Amino acid sequence: MKLKIVLLLVLAVGLLSGCGIIDKVNHSLNYVEEATNFIDDTSRFAEQLPTLAGQAVTDPEARTTLKNELTGMKERIAKFNALQAPDFAKDVHGQLVGYNETLTKEINGYLEKINNGAIDWKAIENSQFIDTLNQVTQNLDKVKSLTP
Repeated sequence: MKLKIVLLLVLAVGLLSGCGIIDKVNHSLNYVEEATNFIDDTSRFAEQLPTLAGQAVTDPEARTTLKNELTGMKERIAKFNALQAPDFAKDVHGQLVGYNETLTKEINGYLEKINNGAIDWKAIENSQFIDTLNQVTQNLDKVKSLTP
């Protein structure tokens, strides 16, 4: 009888610790998926930005769209930065967060300029903003190769 109780306790402890492993694997997979989606969104944003910013110089509707896109990117950055990276992804996550801080500052500056009626596509094109967007997208392979 005591042997059955001991075996049941060992089995229960084994199952409970197994759930922790499953949770860690799920968290790891979720992080990689979230990071991949974020980088894909950033890549699309970087591709659309030149055309949109160029149109925003003369088209008020495009200016509104540009503001919305910049604001949306800022929100996606904040959401990504708030993710808890698993241990194996902390270095890549830290690097992306660093790029995101630069992007957020740039976005805030462009939103301020747009709100003041000053849109200068050449200033955006020749700024650190485009380079930083490209640096984020270049991390896609790193993120996809992450393994726990």
